[in-house]
Amino acid sequence: MTDALVWASIGISLAVFLSVIGAALGISIAAPAIAAAGTERPEIVSKSLIATILAEALAIYGLVVGLLSIFKLPTGGAVLADASGFRLFFGGTIMGIAAIAAGFGIGTSGGALASSTAEKPELFSKAVVPLILAEALAIYAFVAALLLVLPA
Repeated sequence: MTDALVWASIGISLAVFLSVIGAALGISIAAPAIAAAGTERPEIVSKSLIATILAEALAIYGLVVGLLSIFKLPTGGAVLADASGFRLFFGGTIMGIAAIAAGFGIGTSGGALASSTAEKPELFSKAVVPLILAEALAIYAFVAALLLVLPA
């Protein structure tokens, strides 16, 4: 059987790497739409930047899960229990995969938010709801990953 430390290390790398990919995906989808809408109505750019801020939060979630997982790794030649290694692996996997999905949702809804707000500024409060719901997916995964990572 593979060492538990290997599983934990893979989980840590997945949490950080996939969360950064999810953040980059969300920003790369939303930013062109925000820039395009800003050429039509420059005053909505600052309101539409919420999409890029929420997308960047995905990378922060993955970094927190990764750092907390690193703090759980044994030092001084101690051995990591198999159960702990698998918990760290699946905690990182949950966070990473959910961040990619949330990044796609944030990017597409952020682009739609910018476009609709450029057309009709009064739609902002209604158009921001899908953006918030896409971010909620990452928050759910963040909580689930913390529940897996934090026990002793």
